[in-house]
Amino acid sequence: MKRTNVLLTDSQHKAVKAYAKREGKTLGRMVREALDVAYQKKDLLESRKDTAIAAYREGFISLGKLSEVLGLDPISVRDYLRSAGIALRVQGVDEIERDADNA
Repeated sequence: MKRTNVLLTDSQHKAVKAYAKREGKTLGRMVREALDVAYQKKDLLESRKDTAIAAYREGFISLGKLSEVLGLDPISVRDYLRSAGIALRVQGVDEIERDADNA
């Protein structure tokens, strides 16, 4: 393990220390566990984003579904795709009709 100094506000310190006491853990262990949870969640979100973009590129999901998965509006997703150099897919009339039937 590596030692790192972290400055907490008084309220953060009080809260973490109280949680640690209730759970029978050290303050340091509580901080380490919180960091693990925070960054694992971030990694999972990045993985989900990458999977959704790959599915969009391959034509498995629409721009609307990609927007839903990313939690963004379609215009923001279009802007994001353009800035990332990802070509926008254009649906044909038959795809649009299938989407409407499935809605």
